[in-house]
Amino acid sequence: MKKISSLLVLSILPLSLAFSSELEILTPTKQEISKLKKEQTKQKKQVNKYNWLSDISINASSSKDNENKRSDDYSLSFSQDIFRFGAIPSQMTYAKLLKQYEDLNIDIANKQDIIKVYTSLINIKLNEIALKQNILNLKNTQIDLEHKKSEYKEGQIGINDLNEVIMSKNSLMQTQQDLKLEKQKNKNSLKQYTNKNILDINLPSFNLLSKKEFLQKASAIKKEDLNTKVNKLALKIKKSDYLPKLSANGKFGYKDANTIEEDDYYSYGLSFTMPLSYTSKNDIEQNRLEYLISKQNLQKQKNDLEITYDEVLLILKNYEEKIKLALEDIKLYEELI
Repeated sequence: MKKISSLLVLSILPLSLAFSSELEILTPTKQEISKLKKEQTKQKKQVNKYNWLSDISINASSSKDNENKRSDDYSLSFSQDIFRFGAIPSQMTYAKLLKQYEDLNIDIANKQDIIKVYTSLINIKLNEIALKQNILNLKNTQIDLEHKKSEYKEGQIGINDLNEVIMSKNSLMQTQQDLKLEKQKNKNSLKQYTNKNILDINLPSFNLLSKKEFLQKASAIKKEDLNTKVNKLALKIKKSDYLPKLSANGKFGYKDANTIEEDDYYSYGLSFTMPLSYTSKNDIEQNRLEYLISKQNLQKQKNDLEITYDEVLLILKNYEEKIKLALEDIKLYEELI
């Protein structure tokens, strides 16, 4: 019996679900990994947001000269960029969008695991239906076999006709074993993602979204859109690395020595720097190409999902036709009975 695909379940699953409660379906280990990853992206955001701030250096030294005079020097020094052609606000926005992108990746991974739970559960239910169908077919074949035996004994049919029914029965028995094995495999697959009992997992209501709504809510498109924005800001930040920048610097210290009258000292000022790099053009172009690639990937993702939606629609219509034919067959059999 054909398995239901994760693609089909993912496409018709209501995307309005927040998946916060659905996460409880997953194993405690998977839930903990997701929680830790979210915390990791939070810490990473803070690092990216403020990495333009320079560290303050604490310096301490002690020395003696050839006349055995000791000199101790303690100081704080810093050099902080205060203007980098828009790179500082871009860096903060970059950190925010990057966190959203990485959080969305985690949510998508969780969603895919939940989909696998539902897909395995549906396939188990399909296996159970197929097994019931197989048992009924075996009963029908057994009736046919007894009938053929009777006809064979009376010389109405040959041995080949009888063998044909026997082989049909053997084939159904082999199919039954295959279905039992497939059901167990689906149960094992389910255990990889959840510790819950099958009876304790309730399938959500499945509703087909319109194509427009499907594309608007598709996580894959949101992911590629965020990736494009992140790469655009990364390009802007990279360009600023090769532009002039203005920095404030200072040093405050205390010196203990017999040769000087003033122990405290300080200095401060501004510095203007303009980096010159032989590979700057290549470095910037590399980031520009990354941004252009992400734009194309966004468009490709939209096109792919449109095709996916149409494909799922055809699959569902095919299922509807099969259901219609099955109902007609049931009606026909009831009339025959």
